[in-house]
Amino acid sequence: MPYPNGTIVYSAPVQLKRHELVTVERMYSPEVISETVVEQITYISDGLRINGYMARPRAEGRYPLLIWNRGGSGDRGALNDLTSYLILASTAVWGYVVLATHYRGNRGSEGTEDWGGKDVNDAYNLLETAKFVPGCDLDRVAIEGASRGGMTTYRILQRDDRFKCALVHAGLTDIFSLCEQKQDFKDYVKSLFARYSNADRKAELAKRSVILNIDKLPKTIPILLMHGDKDTVVPLEQSEAMAARLTEYGIPHEFHVIPGGTHVALKDGTYKPIDELRKAWLEKHLTPHR
Repeated sequence: MPYPNGTIVYSAPVQLKRHELVTVERMYSPEVISETVVEQITYISDGLRINGYMARPRAEGRYPLLIWNRGGSGDRGALNDLTSYLILASTAVWGYVVLATHYRGNRGSEGTEDWGGKDVNDAYNLLETAKFVPGCDLDRVAIEGASRGGMTTYRILQRDDRFKCALVHAGLTDIFSLCEQKQDFKDYVKSLFARYSNADRKAELAKRSVILNIDKLPKTIPILLMHGDKDTVVPLEQSEAMAARLTEYGIPHEFHVIPGGTHVALKDGTYKPIDELRKAWLEKHLTPHR
């Protein structure tokens, strides 16, 4: 009998190298290491074995869930053991269970990556994975994504309104306009969807462009948008247009422009003000128990 969606079929604690431990302590604090547990996990999604990470507080308790959606494609943008601490454990230490997927076809996961298509299920099915995590409070759930992960986040919000809040950093919201702005991105998208006819490719890209699907977003889930003003990968205009549309449709949100922010906050140092915004947003809407 096949395993149901979400079933954890493998887990192992992450063991950082000494220089990686030093990096975590330098960028955050020793508590991120001492007060959290980070594990590599393999779970079931649509019958496939999908790899990812789980971070949670070391102390027993009942904690809200955050589903965190990575950006990029393939190895580019994928989490590794170090960034699982820098991104996931640094949030788990606040009092959250954090689950993240590599998506199908990536980092040893079965299947083929579908970049905002069927692999959205791999993030969505983490809601089922959470049922196997002791102390995970499924009545308090949030979802977050960066870049391509923003696209994933918006697609999930269109199908499920159980989330208490959402967070999107440098989210991809309009694939068509970005293709017009950037030839390299246009070529990249064309290669990703080479198997489709022109008409079918446009239809698939429209599904993935939340700016064209604002009416499908629930009006009960507040969204925090954050975007660096120096981002040359996903321009600030993507979030500016999204914020305007959210206002137009009466969807609660906050929009923060990050001064000096590029596309990767861990590299430019803006992760610190971003984390202040993230922490306050999660506490406001999930009120974690510590």
